[in-house]
Amino acid sequence: MKFTTVVALLASVVAVTSAALPVEPAINGFVIQENPNSQIVLDTDSTNTHKVPQTQGTKSYIVVFKDTAVLQVMENVEKEILAFGGKIGQRYSAALKGFSAWIPGPIVTALSTNPFIDYIEEDSE
Repeated sequence: MKFTTVVALLASVVAVTSAALPVEPAINGFVIQENPNSQIVLDTDSTNTHKVPQTQGTKSYIVVFKDTAVLQVMENVEKEILAFGGKIGQRYSAALKGFSAWIPGPIVTALSTNPFIDYIEEDSE
């Protein structure tokens, strides 16, 4: 087999393989990847990796934003929760800025790194 044929074949394999790779979901600027240790790895770049234990199921939480958070930031967080299978409940604006939501456990941890979120606590309903 000629060298050019081998190179062309190798290029074809790389193109097909990369086209078949799934797109990684992202939240809060982090890329979420499954690793063999049943953990989710949240990675903004190759030098900053956070490991979060993976939990099953979705729980109800209250998400409270800092007073400095603007509406667009809150809407983006809601969209991120929905994109990962969560559900938005009641929205709050009188006593505090926030909402209730059903959020998958690993996503709660990722959201807790958002500088505009004051705190996230499990809803005692």
